[in-house]
Amino acid sequence: MKGKKFTYLLIVCVAGVWGIIFYRIYAGLGQEDELPVSSISRGKPEYFKLINHETDREVLNLNYRDPFAAMTSAEVKNSTDPLEASHQVKVLSMPATPKPMVNWSAIQYTGYINNPSTKSRIAIIMVNGKEGMLTEGQSLGGLKLIKHAGDSVKVQYQNSTKYISLK
Repeated sequence: MKGKKFTYLLIVCVAGVWGIIFYRIYAGLGQEDELPVSSISRGKPEYFKLINHETDREVLNLNYRDPFAAMTSAEVKNSTDPLEASHQVKVLSMPATPKPMVNWSAIQYTGYINNPSTKSRIAIIMVNGKEGMLTEGQSLGGLKLIKHAGDSVKVQYQNSTKYISLK
């Protein structure tokens, strides 16, 4: 008998909660037509006021280096004379030579062998069709094995370093 009374009490509570929810939705939909329309026009807000910079007395200090310039220029002098500023000589530096492209597709890491006597790993690497077995620090055809990391190896080839994963 105790369980039935409790069930009926819970049913009444749930019905009350859903009734409140439906009442608020219905009351909210009915108030859309009753909203007052504001007929006062205030114009532009204050943050849209324009400032006349022609009357400013502040002098800008523009003698800093351009961070986006590709070329370096001579030190800019502190001068206010526009004629003197237009005759500046720019010193051009040599552009950096691009690194040669490395053909990483010619290098394949095909596997490794665990050596139980020395407790070291020997990587099997194929360079330009030549297969070789290397331990850390050894070289083969210009390729140097720097580090063995399980499923990948870190190698240096033509002054470029890259991780190559197991194929």
